[in-house]
Amino acid sequence: MNASRSLSRAELWWVVAAVTLAVAPHAARLPVVLPACFVAFASWRMLGAYGWVALPDAAHRALWWLLQGVAALTFALIYRHYQGQLGRDAGVALLTTLLGLKLVELRTPRDFYLTCLLTYFLVATNFFFSQAIPTALYLLGVTILTTAALARANAPPSVSGTACGWLAARMVAESMPLMVVFFVLFPRLPGPLWGVPTDSLEATTGLSNEMTIGRIARLGTSDEVAFRVDFKGVQPRARYLYWRGPVLWQTDGRTWRAGPLAQQQPPPAVIAQGTRYRYDIWLEAHGEHWLPALDALVYTSADGHLGRARELMAAQSVKRRLRYTVESATDYSLLEISAAERAAALALPVGAHPKTRALAQTWRTHDPAPGVIIDTALALFSQAPFTYTLLPPRLDGDPIDGFLFETRAGFCEHFAAAFVVLMRAAGVPARVVTGYQGGEYNTLSDYFLVRQSDAHAWAEVYLEARGWVRVDPTAAVAPERVSLGIGAFSERDGALRMLAEDGAAFAMWRATRQLWDSANYHWSQWVLGYNVERQRGLMESLGLQNLTPSALAAWLAGLISVPLGLLALFLLWSPAPRRTPAARAYARFCRRLAGVGLARAPHEGPLEFAERIAVARPDLAIKARHIAELYAVVHYGDRSAAQRALTLAVRDFRPRR
Repeated sequence: MNASRSLSRAELWWVVAAVTLAVAPHAARLPVVLPACFVAFASWRMLGAYGWVALPDAAHRALWWLLQGVAALTFALIYRHYQGQLGRDAGVALLTTLLGLKLVELRTPRDFYLTCLLTYFLVATNFFFSQAIPTALYLLGVTILTTAALARANAPPSVSGTACGWLAARMVAESMPLMVVFFVLFPRLPGPLWGVPTDSLEATTGLSNEMTIGRIARLGTSDEVAFRVDFKGVQPRARYLYWRGPVLWQTDGRTWRAGPLAQQQPPPAVIAQGTRYRYDIWLEAHGEHWLPALDALVYTSADGHLGRARELMAAQSVKRRLRYTVESATDYSLLEISAAERAAALALPVGAHPKTRALAQTWRTHDPAPGVIIDTALALFSQAPFTYTLLPPRLDGDPIDGFLFETRAGFCEHFAAAFVVLMRAAGVPARVVTGYQGGEYNTLSDYFLVRQSDAHAWAEVYLEARGWVRVDPTAAVAPERVSLGIGAFSERDGALRMLAEDGAAFAMWRATRQLWDSANYHWSQWVLGYNVERQRGLMESLGLQNLTPSALAAWLAGLISVPLGLLALFLLWSPAPRRTPAARAYARFCRRLAGVGLARAPHEGPLEFAERIAVARPDLAIKARHIAELYAVVHYGDRSAAQRALTLAVRDFRPRR
């Protein structure tokens, strides 16, 4: 590409398209003003290319100052929106703005190359937010498009854009084996490359250390993946799949919180009996500290600690996909309870839930035995007109009294919170446990998939002879929620109702969804989860576990040099491509001119060569121009009709000294 020339409109369209597609996934993550500014900058440049508007340059200083003012305002907006934080989101916002500004001043080949280079970098920033398969495929397409833009800028005008696209795709495909070798063997970093600190203002979906009536109901409609579980050997029954999350002790009457008891150490001892289940959990990032585990956890490889209620908490908030191993026993006993725990498990806010307190006192007066009180509460839920719904009615007054005596319709958090209040009012220590229940078994890859829609809340009561015992009041009113999962309710709604009525279509839909999630699972396991431990395991299987870093680098260099050497030999030994009839005719034309002292320079094109012949030998000018034009038409325009004329013209061309 000539460094002094201006860019053509076609080249501008290529680079603007590549940059726009690289920016597009970020549009929803940025303040709405920034994508709008980017579109305005790109439109300004393209309208200027057609001469419809003026561009900021030396002849239009006012526009140049206007652009500087807009740039300063956008930078100030970024600083204010992210409150001066240095992080992933602010960096991407700044890079997007700078690329938009760069498009406005895009004029020379140097600007073109620099913009393409920054586009490659912007493509990589998308992996800071998502590493899913669709994201990877989309960004692969953007990479090919950017490479095609570079090919288009350096190709002759006769080469079509489609040919440049195929060339770029082939170049990217040929680079993939080398990429795979580096990915597998290059020393891994302790964390992923996209482990950049995220901005603290970002909200994330998932459970937290508190529960307000109605919040988990919103999660009940989410189909996002919470985590996947791969059991090693025997699997527990569905009714034992309670994935423990935050345990909530304190309440102000509407909101339940973990409180200081969650951080007390050490956790109570667990008396595990029966089968122990060992499994791996692949947890999606949720921005909190809790780590789900099957009750009751007896071992984990996770970097964290157990709370007082034996809930597993990570040392740091989970901001990236995490894998850890757990061993649990579903038949267990937790006998310990401290004085502080007993007081917290009986506490109720002063003046709250008067109707519920009166009902519980009636039960206690009739029979104070905790077992009888528990059975009475469960019977209330199962016999009275209580209904389980994903869209509970609004509770404006006291939420527990309103639920028990008025609406009687709610989600699992309503039943769990109301049950715990009843127990505490009747003198039975109780606490709320949040987490997930159940999971969808993937028959293709032999693992359980737990979605955000499986979020659940249940209760634990303390009985003197048995310790802490799980009680799920939701099972009393909707046992299918526990046995079949929340899909038994949500799949009857919306478009899935039609599928459910057609058994074959519904089975095909579930099989397709399982196949897609299986692909995502293996992608997470072998690509996103390829860490130091997995690389070490691969090295051990290859017998390379004792290699030093320098020896590994030498071994890697040797492994790469073999295919490169074979490729070089192939290129050296490959026969030269056969020339076309037009090329052979033009070569004869050039040899005959060289015989009279007019040799063609290597850099000269046919028309340029003909002009030099006309100056040196005016008597040959007409025939030389005719032959050069015919060759240009045949060679660059692929006009078969001119082939015969070129051959005849060269045959009759006999220059004399």
